[in-house]
Amino acid sequence: MKLMLVLLLSLSSAFADEVTLHLFRSPLGISWKSPFKLATSTLANQVAPVGDKRAFSISHVFIELNCESKGRHIYRGMTSLTSTEERDLLFKQKYGLGVMFHTYKGLYEKEDSILKDMAPYAGNARKAELSYKISSETCQRLMDYADEYESLGYGNMYSGLQADPLKREGSGCSAFAVSFLRVGGLMDEFTSQWKQIINVPNRFVGGPLTQNKVDLFYILSRPGARWYKSEPNIYLEAWDPELMHKWVKKTYRAVESGEFDGPMVPEISREGKTLRVTFDYSDRPTPAGSFWLN
Repeated sequence: MKLMLVLLLSLSSAFADEVTLHLFRSPLGISWKSPFKLATSTLANQVAPVGDKRAFSISHVFIELNCESKGRHIYRGMTSLTSTEERDLLFKQKYGLGVMFHTYKGLYEKEDSILKDMAPYAGNARKAELSYKISSETCQRLMDYADEYESLGYGNMYSGLQADPLKREGSGCSAFAVSFLRVGGLMDEFTSQWKQIINVPNRFVGGPLTQNKVDLFYILSRPGARWYKSEPNIYLEAWDPELMHKWVKKTYRAVESGEFDGPMVPEISREGKTLRVTFDYSDRPTPAGSFWLN
């Protein structure tokens, strides 16, 4: 019996179940300092030269789930089915910053396209990785979540920045990736640093939320405008891949210099200029119950 127990423990420790967020910052960086800065920096990234690689012009996140203990290894992501819909809303229907709140036709990205899109960025500074070592039970829960998300059709909704995938609202790329950490009980205090929190003035938001029509040039002609609470506005909390990328870089440097201040010092590694931070959460209890909040 003792020998059997030793063999079982050795077998379980041989597996390295892990969930990884692959983070891509935009070519030139997105500025959230003001409506004007957000609009101009987004436009600049849309036309920035990136060769024949996928641009990730507004930044992006992929999720990788490697359940060695279960014999499954997947990549998943969320994006819009086409960029035509956003251009139509922005230039023809005058949505202004309302494009941030719209639900688009979505594409549930999988291995073939993800691996192809990531390959040119191996070792590139625009890429960073955040990994968590997890238990086999947690890995199975996350695998079940990925499968159920797809089977329920939520991958067909590429939703605005305010959407919560766990409320069945669809998702943007970053909220989708973070939802795996939420489902797996892997959220921590530092994850609050990944959010942009702003008050978007109604006068910059077109579409059904306000019934306004907002020309892009209206936003570009007001460089002094700010995210004001003092006028009618829409409160927005959004997971920002660029903040996540910066956090990985900052954490890597802090560990490297011996200045990291936290309850668990992560492992660090790199491939060229691509930095990777890994936390060992394999002893975290696996949450139970439904994935969904409603």
